Amino acid sequence: MSCDCTVISGPCLVGWRGYWFRSKGDVTITKETTLTPVTVDSAGVTDQRVNLVRHTIGFTPSGTITDFTSLFADYGIVSNERQPGQSLFKWASAAITAYATADAGAATTITIASTAGMVVGQYVTISGSSTSGYNGSWRIAAVTSSTQIKLEVAYTTDPTTDGTLSYSDTLVIHPLFQSGGTEKIITFQNVALTGIPNITLSATETPLGAVTFTAIYHRKLDPDVVDALLDYRTWTAPISTQLDDFNPDSILTTPPQMRYGAASNDAWTPWDPLAAPWNDFCTAAGATVSFSLGTADHVVDSCGLVDIKYTDLTVTVTAQPVGELMTDEEVQKALRQQDMGGSNEGRKRGASMKAATPNQLKLLSDNGDIPIEITINSTAISTAAANYGTTALRNGDLVWQGLRTFTSGVRDNIIGITIVP
Repeated sequence: MSCDCTVISGPCLVGWRGYWFRSKGDVTITKETTLTPVTVDSAGVTDQRVNLVRHTIGFTPSGTITDFTSLFADYGIVSNERQPGQSLFKWASAAITAYATADAGAATTITIASTAGMVVGQYVTISGSSTSGYNGSWRIAAVTSSTQIKLEVAYTTDPTTDGTLSYSDTLVIHPLFQSGGTEKIITFQNVALTGIPNITLSATETPLGAVTFTAIYHRKLDPDVVDALLDYRTWTAPISTQLDDFNPDSILTTPPQMRYGAASNDAWTPWDPLAAPWNDFCTAAGATVSFSLGTADHVVDSCGLVDIKYTDLTVTVTAQPVGELMTDEEVQKALRQQDMGGSNEGRKRGASMKAATPNQLKLLSDNGDIPIEITINSTAISTAAANYGTTALRNGDLVWQGLRTFTSGVRDNIIGITIVP
């Protein structure tokens, strides 16, 4: 048997919403096909029929400041959190201001306000054009400028009414170099962030954990259209804007400052009345902010999986506090005096964990250039550990549970992340 095989390997860039990620390790794409068995009593399972199809893309970002911006601030996970029932997938629209048929009908150049985040291979949809032949979903053949894209639609007459362009978030897998002569660039047509990475602030860890994206079919294309889920195109070398986006100096490895106390206090003012030692304490091994994103699949019999809805978001923070004044007695005092309903109500089964005056937890990672401040406006310590031994620190990990607050009956964001690049 011949072993003359071509082995393909190598890293890639991941493009999403106009940002480019590099990964700490492998980028893994998994196609999930849920099957429905066809069973006959006399023969058992006679066939497997296609039920749901989705792709998941998972990796651990390198942790640059642009990773934070795209995953948190820009996507609205924390700064403008989705409400229960809203879609995780983002469809946007832009007014078309001009058409140009300079390619003799082979393609049409469309002018809109901004082409940020758009890529070759992505499908967009035109509606409301007075020339009906322009209405429909078309593949982007080229992104020619910051305001123009070239579509694979062959018309020579410009419409009198321009219409609207709608489009979804795409995700691009772009190999960094060609390996074996068979590399392709993959563009997933309809993508949502479905696995939020943990944030670790530490001197010995990069700040972002594993992230997961989910890709489903384009809303305007039938599933049997060849590019409805993803587009393959010939490999080309990454352009300078993709490569120049990376700067290892913007990967934070900085110990966090932490404060815990009444939200009415200015947590970073040295003369505030926040009680010691909680006004500014260190950690033994950094602090980790963990996210649990609740979702619900929406399935239509004729189309399969058409949407994933947001249901909830819970947040916890884990850290092992240390410091001259951070004694086990102080930890126990914090546990006893969380003011959960007054007096000793917090010890009663069924009592709320919320304090009458919310206890705010703040974390600051500041290397002097790129501060990241994380705020949870209402928290309570839900887990605490104590250790007795010759080498173990007396205080173990504390776990703070993020608690929801409401303003005039409106649900507040559970967490805020401020990034100053």
